[in-house]
Amino acid sequence: MLQRVAAVLLCVLLCCAAAGALADGEGVVTQSSCSIVQSGEYYMVYCFAQVHNNSTDIICLETGSFDLHGGEQILATCEVSSLWPYFLNPGEDGYLFDIVAFEPDESGNPVVPAVTGIDYNIRYLTVNPEYGSYDISAVSSIETDESGAMYVVCELTNMSDIPAYDPTVAFGLYTGEGSMIYADGMTLRDVGIPAGGTVLTRFMIDSVFVSQWQSYGVVPAEARVSASFRADDD
Repeated sequence: MLQRVAAVLLCVLLCCAAAGALADGEGVVTQSSCSIVQSGEYYMVYCFAQVHNNSTDIICLETGSFDLHGGEQILATCEVSSLWPYFLNPGEDGYLFDIVAFEPDESGNPVVPAVTGIDYNIRYLTVNPEYGSYDISAVSSIETDESGAMYVVCELTNMSDIPAYDPTVAFGLYTGEGSMIYADGMTLRDVGIPAGGTVLTRFMIDSVFVSQWQSYGVVPAEARVSASFRADDD
């Protein structure tokens, strides 16, 4: 997901709970946040959201968009690229992450987006349980090496009785107060976990974000990871 960016200029953390009680029969964005970084003459807004399946069905993303707000002004409207993992079982959480680029103005001056909030508009499809995913047990930790590089280390165990090929892993990073500040995910192509077997994988967190968190005194304390796979005949 991540593109390497040249330098850090500004970090905005907008961690907010969804207003009101969770609605029935739908996925609900429960938290969202964004980080703003500079890449050459562009400013990149990295947008993250936690989605909770509050329904009794398996759901997946049908279509979605989000607005970046700057006070009363809408700074940008963009499509949601994907939901990770693809299918959410009842009661499960998933993640959205997208990037919005702000170009320089007509004079070539960088435009710093003053983001004050994110508003999501998402529609979901109900998935037949026959085509749903199989859960993989995931145990995670946040580790930092001697150079200061940060990783999310995941121990994935296939508790089913069939091989788990191309497992999908999604995770969010949270502060000690439970605020989500980052999300990511990917499908591990050409990887298989035997029935009852365990594999270890790790995801490096881009140093741009680590530097931001350290400069603002916001350090992730917890990684919440979910993992799943689909059978070959699904």
